[in-house]
Amino acid sequence: MERSWTSEDPPLGQSIDAAQVRPAPVGRVTDWTFRVEASGPVRWDWALGPPEVHRLRPIRTPLSTEKSRHIPVQAHCHVTGTTLRLESGLEYDLLLMLERDPQAVCMVPQPARLGIKLQDGRRTTHTPDLLMLDSAGAVTIWNARPTERQDDKFLRQSEATADACREVGWSYRVFEGHSRPKKYNLRWLAAYRREMPWYETAKPELTERCVAQRATVGDIVEADHGAGHLVSAMWHFVWRGELLVDLEDRIGRGTPIVWKAGPTDG
Repeated sequence: MERSWTSEDPPLGQSIDAAQVRPAPVGRVTDWTFRVEASGPVRWDWALGPPEVHRLRPIRTPLSTEKSRHIPVQAHCHVTGTTLRLESGLEYDLLLMLERDPQAVCMVPQPARLGIKLQDGRRTTHTPDLLMLDSAGAVTIWNARPTERQDDKFLRQSEATADACREVGWSYRVFEGHSRPKKYNLRWLAAYRREMPWYETAKPELTERCVAQRATVGDIVEADHGAGHLVSAMWHFVWRGELLVDLEDRIGRGTPIVWKAGPTDG
């Protein structure tokens, strides 16, 4: 993820072209390189304003070698309607978590390359894992790294990236992963992301059963009578966060399930 360089123009790695050098952005320790649609990598001049996020493309393509710690993932993104190439299963878990945010409108993996000046004067590069744009226009840069792998090198990169994001009005966060039950619960629920015609039709019955009684997953399964429409709708509304279950525990027939909105909220 990181490599040192000393020349004015940093090497950009094995899967990207030579950078088209433009004036470096005003910043204490960082410069940003983006790939905008079909263009080659461009060192961004922030005096021009931020790049159009919808036009950004990954700055590099994750590859797997015999020395790789992770296996790249090709994941369908329900938000963008495209297949995204991610670097690891942890990034896939991050993608699923962000897809549940109803405000999410755009995701870009490997969105930029940051040139970072270290305290000893050397320079290094860092590629964050994911960018998310929300419907309010807010941009968040994400790194995915388990707590046990957040060494000094990563913490220095994170601090520099957070500073750089603040300078340009963006946010920065680190995803450390879910518990094992939550990880697999979300992967299961992701199969029900797509809206189906009968989901809204099933919603009143689900609401009634979950508001009027202390319902369980098994109660909804029994009420379905084998047709499948009520059960699949249940999983869809759990994915959307309108039906609530404890995702930190194994979901079984006895798992309590409640409607998020109260009886007077519709």
